[in-house]
Amino acid sequence: MNLPNKLAVLRIILVIPFVFILSFGLRIEGVGGFILRILAFWIFVGASITDFLDGYIARRDNLVTNLGKLLDPLADKILVLSALVVFTKNDQLSVWFVLLILFRELGITGLRSIAAAEGKVIAAETLGKWKTVSQIIAILIIILFPLGNVFGTFIMLIPLALTLMSGYEYYVNCKDILNK
Repeated sequence: MNLPNKLAVLRIILVIPFVFILSFGLRIEGVGGFILRILAFWIFVGASITDFLDGYIARRDNLVTNLGKLLDPLADKILVLSALVVFTKNDQLSVWFVLLILFRELGITGLRSIAAAEGKVIAAETLGKWKTVSQIIAILIIILFPLGNVFGTFIMLIPLALTLMSGYEYYVNCKDILNK
């Protein structure tokens, strides 16, 4: 397994302590909760940095593999969706936001599977990359400032819009595959 794929696996592994620590950080009042949220914040930052690094190293060193094409977006989805589920469980985000994002992610995964069966790889589009960056920023803000459902929903408006727009863009770009 090459370094970029190891970084994607590390991102998946980091989800476990992230979810555990964030869950407690959102439930505990006062300084203790704040310290746990700061720790969760830095774990999420570290995991997000591996997202940038694995792609950068894979392209720079010509280490792009089929496993990496599977692991990288999977690790991203697991990381982001785990944060959103924790937020929903702790009344920091409306469940329908998470469902819309989940449906989009499952839809794109399905499109990628259909394309793979046709021998084609669907690379991440620019809008999809902006979606991921906006989700990461919004998640970090909510970790630091867990001010409730209305605030979390407001912070997630731009990421949600980019999520839906990029999902539509993937669909339009894959119409030929779907019509076979």
